[in-house]
Amino acid sequence: METINNYTGNILIADLASGECETEELSQELVEKALGGAAINMELYEQYKDRDPLILGTGFFTATFFPCSCLAVLTGKSPVTGAIGHVPLTWQVGVELKLSGFDFVVLLGAADKPVRLWLHDGLSDINESQDVWGKDVWESVDKIREAYGDDMIQTLLIGKAGENKVPLAQVSENYWGSKDSFGFGAVFGAKNLKAIAMRGLGALEVAEGFFQKCIELKNEILNGAIKGKSGLKDFIAPLGIDTSIKAKIESATHRLNACYNCPYPCYTFFKYREAPSVMAQTGVADPGCLTSGLAGLTRFYMLGIDAPRAMEKCFKVGLQPAAAAQILEKKGIKDLAAAEAALDALASDPVKPEGSTWPIAVNLPPAASIFSSAIPPKPVFSPVSDFGAQDAGQFWVRRQALAYTIGMCPICAVLTPEVSTEKIVELVRMSAEWDDFSVDKLNSILDNLIAKSSG
Repeated sequence: METINNYTGNILIADLASGECETEELSQELVEKALGGAAINMELYEQYKDRDPLILGTGFFTATFFPCSCLAVLTGKSPVTGAIGHVPLTWQVGVELKLSGFDFVVLLGAADKPVRLWLHDGLSDINESQDVWGKDVWESVDKIREAYGDDMIQTLLIGKAGENKVPLAQVSENYWGSKDSFGFGAVFGAKNLKAIAMRGLGALEVAEGFFQKCIELKNEILNGAIKGKSGLKDFIAPLGIDTSIKAKIESATHRLNACYNCPYPCYTFFKYREAPSVMAQTGVADPGCLTSGLAGLTRFYMLGIDAPRAMEKCFKVGLQPAAAAQILEKKGIKDLAAAEAALDALASDPVKPEGSTWPIAVNLPPAASIFSSAIPPKPVFSPVSDFGAQDAGQFWVRRQALAYTIGMCPICAVLTPEVSTEKIVELVRMSAEWDDFSVDKLNSILDNLIAKSSG
């Protein structure tokens, strides 16, 4: 077995209490045992569980040519559920982390004053972060990039809600929130960790034939279940959401974006301070926002509120949009100005989210609670039988476990029956020269991940 095509080989141990960082080797034995992503995160969590760990890790295929290979995973004890939760980090964060020289980061203890972790070129530093403590997420991203002199830096950070350690707080990926439904923004706040800043200029090796196989799979995906579809708008009818919301999304959409190496552009940029059709840069400050958070958008639209503007407020203060919208619904708030004031207040409120944040029926088994509720709760464009499964709930849990382990976007995982277990096994064998890797071995790793996380 060879890991040079999939990992840099480094695990960072960042002790926030002492301000010291150490690097350990990512061993071949650990990869053989747990493969990557959330599964290795759990191994590291158990190793350091007496030191209040929060684990940030990349998947086996993260930053490779494997389709949809954008994922990083944040693992820890959730202040919302009181149990283990795994947060999928999409967009560019996972790629930036791995190419900064670190496959996994173990965050231990708490700093005695606000700090941020700076990762680049295989180097790590814990720096003071008083300059951005108290600032909103958007201001903080700009200030951090300015401080390190690079607009391409990717960040994980918190806003007012995380600093106040409220359960509704989420860790944000740059300006645009995240799929954190576990309150890990509050965990960052409790650790006095304002941000993790990453710049990845490294590279991975590529196994012979791997690139071509990935291109073939990507072309199969493009001509499969997602063909002719794009954006969040096309999720509406298949998920059983009020179809009037599709028109609202379309009317405010400026453009669609995809995560790293993903064939489906689910991220939607909404413009509302100038016409969505305006393509030229006109100098309008903060013309809109980017999101793949369909549950939050849907809930705000159902309240009769300008959903993208409400999402922007959530992003700036660092709140989970769908859970926040659910609370506003209970308060009977249906006006944008009142909603923005209420969202600002929620960033200091210890209230916890309750129940499913999707405005549709969700029928998932208990084990689903270890994975983010921001992911569509069932296959979107294909019946579950197209994925070779029968029980939709059990399929969703295992499909998420698979995505979180190999480093595949978990939304794309429920869109693409073309990405079969057998093809994944073939690509693992090829990229790692791991001839005896099998479907049984992969299933065993997923079983262990689910069992350890649920226990």
